Amino acid sequence: MRDVKILVAELVGTMILVMGGPGSAILAADRIHMAGVAFAFGLSLLIAAYTIGPISGCHINPAVTLAMWVTRKIPTRSVPAYIIGQIIGAFAGASVIFAIANGIDGFSAKNNFAANAWGSKNGFYPVGSMIVVEIIFTALLVFVVLSTTSQKFTASQGGVVIGLTLTLIHLVTIPVDNTSVNPVRSLATAVFQRGDALEQIWAFILFPLVGGLVGVLVWLAVDDARLEDTMLKSDALISVRNEMTKVADSVEGALDKAGDRLD
Repeated sequence: MRDVKILVAELVGTMILVMGGPGSAILAADRIHMAGVAFAFGLSLLIAAYTIGPISGCHINPAVTLAMWVTRKIPTRSVPAYIIGQIIGAFAGASVIFAIANGIDGFSAKNNFAANAWGSKNGFYPVGSMIVVEIIFTALLVFVVLSTTSQKFTASQGGVVIGLTLTLIHLVTIPVDNTSVNPVRSLATAVFQRGDALEQIWAFILFPLVGGLVGVLVWLAVDDARLEDTMLKSDALISVRNEMTKVADSVEGALDKAGDRLD
């Protein structure tokens, strides 16, 4: 029963995100412009966080679910409920927007359905820029999510910070590739837009997931959490972590000595 509630909650939350985010780009971009679309994404996540957060944690993004699973914040058995709910919710949200936009004279999903893409022929940056954006900015989102779900933040504080983070991400990266950082958001819009959006969809699934794992590593580097308590535990990573700790200790010791001399 618990996993059914998670599935439904993630479905509703992802539907809100897609209706509010891509929906604003499709239906209202000519009036609210890029900044308005960016804020629509952030507000959608904020609304979802406050409504379904107590039920599922409001992942509404497979990259976030991957990070939560890797850090053992959710059990393996619940992962399918999260992902299935997110996929259904994304397509449900996209279907609502399509039904609305399809009534407009001259509308064509093939030309404008807020899909992600790269390349000058699509009006965006080259593939290398897209890869950097999707890895680094998904890592930023995941890092903030992991940080704000710790005991240092209340649930209300976390929702605001995560929503503002998604807004910032879109303000910076919409011109690069129309901003994914969320595989199901990209998949749903690509299916409706078709063409290059479908041909390139693999990248907007793969690189946000890679970014999610990078975000976990950054979080482990600055948080009190232990690598040994996550699914990333390996001799190689533990060795790297130990070497980094030695370097950090050496730097701290040198700084302490320098401070003593100045005193």
